[in-house]
Amino acid sequence: MAPSVDAADDVGRESVDGISASGEKNTASDGFQDTGLAGGDTTRLAPPTRTSPGGGGAAKDEHSYPGGINEESGLANQEPESHTLTNTPAAAYSTFSSGTKILLVLMTVFATFFSPFSSFVYLPAITPIAESYHRSVSDINLSVTLYQVMQAVAPLFFGDLSDQLGRRPVYMLTFAIYIGANIGLALQNSYAALLVLRALQSTGSSATVAIGSAVMADCTTSAERGGYITAVQASIMFAPALAPVLGGILTQYLGWRSTFWFLTIAAGVFLVVYLPLVPESARKIVGDGSVRPPAINMSLMTASHLRRLEREDPEAATTHRRQQEAALTKQRALSGKTSKIPIPDVFAAVRIMFEKDVGPLMIFMSLFVMANYAMLVPLQDVIRRRYSFNDLQVGLCYIPFAIGSVVGSVGVGRLMNWNYARVARSIGVSADRKRGDDMRKFPIERARLDIMWPWTILAISMIIAWGWVVDAHDVSLAAPLVVLFFAGFGLSGPVSILTTLLVDLYPMNPGRVSSTFNLTRAALSAVGTAVVQYIIDAWGYGWTYVFMGLVVLAASPSVLVVRRWGPQWREERHQRFEQESAKRAAKFEAR
Repeated sequence: MAPSVDAADDVGRESVDGISASGEKNTASDGFQDTGLAGGDTTRLAPPTRTSPGGGGAAKDEHSYPGGINEESGLANQEPESHTLTNTPAAAYSTFSSGTKILLVLMTVFATFFSPFSSFVYLPAITPIAESYHRSVSDINLSVTLYQVMQAVAPLFFGDLSDQLGRRPVYMLTFAIYIGANIGLALQNSYAALLVLRALQSTGSSATVAIGSAVMADCTTSAERGGYITAVQASIMFAPALAPVLGGILTQYLGWRSTFWFLTIAAGVFLVVYLPLVPESARKIVGDGSVRPPAINMSLMTASHLRRLEREDPEAATTHRRQQEAALTKQRALSGKTSKIPIPDVFAAVRIMFEKDVGPLMIFMSLFVMANYAMLVPLQDVIRRRYSFNDLQVGLCYIPFAIGSVVGSVGVGRLMNWNYARVARSIGVSADRKRGDDMRKFPIERARLDIMWPWTILAISMIIAWGWVVDAHDVSLAAPLVVLFFAGFGLSGPVSILTTLLVDLYPMNPGRVSSTFNLTRAALSAVGTAVVQYIIDAWGYGWTYVFMGLVVLAASPSVLVVRRWGPQWREERHQRFEQESAKRAAKFEAR
């Protein structure tokens, strides 16, 4: 079992709090101490004119191990970098090859798909299940509510646990729960069992969303992170469109139990590929990928990766690995935890919501997602009554929303990376995609939030337009489908941007911060979907969605507030945790 790592480090300090990997105190006061904040992305931002050793020689590749301390990884390299800019490049943020990163992305997208897919694939089976159990649809809908509750709560435990124990053990645990729950759902014959097993199904699948963003943070720098995280977000947004169509086909032709057998088989396929191939990526376990993990975290690809590093330069690889191991050991010692059993710190995740620069962003994004999902709630009823569609035809009407979301996610991912580089150039530095950048003085809020407004304005406009389109008589089917496409397109931008920004702010506890974001988003979405029909009954479609749009618009100034004062609040948090780190370091040295 992997050693325990401090779950109480609210912002996930990335290095060893001013202690070098060799065990000596780092007295630099210019940002080398780790904070795990956006101020903890710590390889220094390189000046555009910086050259490799020898003046014009080829730069080292991404698997080289020169000296320095990488603030984005938080782990020490071979030798401390001098306090002045030198010609020695810092070590790569991750030693994983591009092929390994692609595999991590593909398998993370596959895993993340299960949570939203399992929620929506169930919807066409609600009426048949109610008839089978001689229950009302309202009774069966309680299983949907339980799923949403666990979808909000479970990631608080598993997201933080994956930061401590590693991604692979938590994936194995959650998918074991998920597969067991699906088998039980396919075989059960009682209403009580349905409720319990649906809660377990959600527990097993929902953690994948929080872990997905964490895996992307493990192996990517801030300069390239936007494109990777949006790939994960695209899978979350596409699932609600595909799932009802496939669920309707399975339910109609093979019966409602076939839905759960399908999910069991799909999860089994994931594990067959994941277990032998996908490496551990959690930086508290493997550092930059050069540290040998415990047996439970080991995969065939990890063993092959470590052998490759040894073959390329045995002496440098061994020295670098020891530096990484020393840094991790020091970090665990400074954490102050004595228990060898990792215990998820749920309260640390909840406390993140009360940070001055994080809370407003989470509230805004949760309201934004709530309003957009509230558009999908009455869709089946409206389309069915207006156009006399069957289940399959109704399910197909979700596809424009999903396609818009995927297209928007791809676009915003590229735009985030471009804007990051543009902002870096504007302050006289160049973005380093391989080694990470010094984020303590970097305006990461500006780099992320400045590009959000076109998507936000489009999405708010589509929310308001949606009510009047579905309320109009004799309107062509093309009208609501076009609105759904652009609504999905608009939603994808802010979701991807803010998810990436939160990981930038907490790069060493990405699982924890992602689970916190998931809690607020899922909680408000559940409230919105529960009450929207009552508002529609009272006000009608038109004014209901005007109200939803105005709620999002009223919350949008919080983004401007964070852009303006976020760097100041981030620095205050950085200093606060540096003081705590210094106290723990003093206690450690006194032992």
